[in-house]
Amino acid sequence: MSSALLMFAVFALTSPVFAEERASTTERREEIRQNIEQRKASSTERRTDMQIDIAKRKVENVTRVILATIERLEKIILRIESRIAKIQERGGNTTEAEGYVAAAKENLADAKVAVAAFANLDLSGSTARENFETVRAAVAEAKEHIRVAHKNLMMAVRSLKGPNTGN
Repeated sequence: MSSALLMFAVFALTSPVFAEERASTTERREEIRQNIEQRKASSTERRTDMQIDIAKRKVENVTRVILATIERLEKIILRIESRIAKIQERGGNTTEAEGYVAAAKENLADAKVAVAAFANLDLSGSTARENFETVRAAVAEAKEHIRVAHKNLMMAVRSLKGPNTGN
């Protein structure tokens, strides 16, 4: 009986210690869970910031490339206009070519407006896919204007090689 009494006394004295350990373990688990949630939130925030930064760099690069293309086409327009002036001096008919060049100038002006529009896009969307789709849709319009301007310039050059231009 004394051993049973002794065990009861030991158990009575140690049970508050076990209760404290269980409470502190629960607190530690909760603290660890909160730390994990904070790390997940901060990593998600960093990832979205990185994706937005990538989308902005893509917009800057595409803007630079399209503006360089527009500039090259404008230089070609100057050369075609110079050629038109020479043909007119010789008495050739250049009305068709002048029409194509005027249309190409309008297309390039429209392309510049489209570039300005997508260069100022708000890329704070919730996902990277939405940002890239927004950029892709905005760039498509500018590309189409450039494509049409290029076609008009090709037609202008072809019309300058016709029979009424003195060549």
